[in-house]
Amino acid sequence: MKPIVIEIQGWVPAPIETVFDVFMPIDLTTIMTGHGPLPGVAAVEDQSGAWNSIGESRIIRFADGHAMLETLTRVDRPKGFAYTLSNLTNILRFLVRRFHGSWAFEDGSASGEPPIIRATWRYEFEIRSRLTRPISWLILELFWRRYMEEALERASEQAVAVATESEAS
Repeated sequence: MKPIVIEIQGWVPAPIETVFDVFMPIDLTTIMTGHGPLPGVAAVEDQSGAWNSIGESRIIRFADGHAMLETLTRVDRPKGFAYTLSNLTNILRFLVRRFHGSWAFEDGSASGEPPIIRATWRYEFEIRSRLTRPISWLILELFWRRYMEEALERASEQAVAVATESEAS
């Protein structure tokens, strides 16, 4: 069955290496603070490494007590990275088997101009059945997309702060 895809983009005025180095290991509790019925991330637990190599995993714990397993599936510094989320315990487990997330970073600055990076964040949701597809699409479009947009804004602010600090030193 075809996955439901949610993709967003944003511009980050910082060098591509800075964007990658901030976004990949970012503290999810600072950017995924919840939206509508979707709870914020409360903690990241049982991380299996430095979060920079394929196969590393961690448990994402939400404010409502539910959790999911995140596993890195691709690391291509500074162009992007990908991961899979599985073992869902929240309400989404009735709608989604697992989902695959990816970040892609592309330099969008003109020659001689300050750096600006196009960040593309994409999720592909593996839906449990054709019967749950319409409600899954509605929830993901109404709430998950905005959850992602807000998280991207917060992550971008962190990358700009790091870039500004680096320039000042």
